[in-house]
Amino acid sequence: MTDRLASSVAGEIVLIVNQIKTNAFHLKNSDFQPLGLQFTHKKNILQLPKIDKKNIHTITNDLSNHLQEQLSSPFTVQYYPHEKKIIVHTITNTGLLSINIPEGRLFSSSSYIFILWMISLSIILFTIALIFMRNQIRPIYRLGLIAERLGRGIPIGSIKPTGAHEVRLATQAFITMQNRINQFIDQRTTMLAGVSHDLRTPLTRIKLQTEMMDENPDITAIKNDIKDMETMIEGYLSFAKGDDGEKMQRINLHNFLNKTIDDARRLLLDVDDKRHINDTETILWAKPNTLARALDNIISNAAQYATKITLETIETKNDIVSIIITDNGPGISVEKIDDVLNPFVRGEESRNNKTGGVGLGLTITNDIITAHGGTITLSNNDGTTGLIVTISLPL
Repeated sequence: MTDRLASSVAGEIVLIVNQIKTNAFHLKNSDFQPLGLQFTHKKNILQLPKIDKKNIHTITNDLSNHLQEQLSSPFTVQYYPHEKKIIVHTITNTGLLSINIPEGRLFSSSSYIFILWMISLSIILFTIALIFMRNQIRPIYRLGLIAERLGRGIPIGSIKPTGAHEVRLATQAFITMQNRINQFIDQRTTMLAGVSHDLRTPLTRIKLQTEMMDENPDITAIKNDIKDMETMIEGYLSFAKGDDGEKMQRINLHNFLNKTIDDARRLLLDVDDKRHINDTETILWAKPNTLARALDNIISNAAQYATKITLETIETKNDIVSIIITDNGPGISVEKIDDVLNPFVRGEESRNNKTGGVGLGLTITNDIITAHGGTITLSNNDGTTGLIVTISLPL
């Protein structure tokens, strides 16, 4: 736009110069009033004034370029921003001609106003869109946090559906699903309590009857079978009952691990406490008794095959704390290391319950860690011997 205005003004200046050359003594400023230009003609002055470099501007550059194309006489262009005018000096056949051009003839603020309006309107619309999207996304983000906390068993209180219609429907469906899961867990716990009573009663009766009989090889074998049945029933019920309704709470990881290690040492287990982080102030959402049960399972399993057990903790940047339990035992064969977390899979080759249990210890541990939102991985220390159990839990 500035270039077009400069081209138009340059043409008008050439017109004035030509008129001055041919009719200098009869022309007046009023003759060019419709053009908005004023001129002064100083006779017998044939030298151009010096140009102040401070008065060079983009407007003068555009005008100078067009004057060079259209005007054959020498000229200078000076810009006076404070006075909002441009003066063009040129030499005619009779003297120095100075043409005063208002800034408005070469500069239009409409382009800048248009750009300013576009930027301002874009910022306003972007702000409105951002507020709207945040209000729509916040309920979805909140629903994700609720789902994550419920998955770990952390209490969240009542849930009120908010947001768009679809988000409220999803939240309501989530609440219904959670109520059904809680109802199912309550029914399962009640049923297992009844099964436990029904199985223990006849088993106790058989045990009393065998105690009243005279000792012989058959009676001894029956007593051993009864003990094995009791062990298996206890294992099955422990696996099915899970955490037995314990509530999540905030625990101090340092104190919790100290208690776990002290309990293991009271059982004459050689546990080396090696911490890599300062966890004295680390707070963890957990079910303390249930989580202690998981660690006890791992430490007890290690104690059956190893003479040295090491416990250490590592904290990552993603608010994850890893509890690493290492032993110097024979480890687990490569073929079974990926399956021992499944129910009724034992790392010990024999079927003797005294040495290998019923294959539910690590499964129960895995379920406990998963219910806490964590993971458990198994690996051999040097590839073949010594087991490394890594438990990762979110803080």
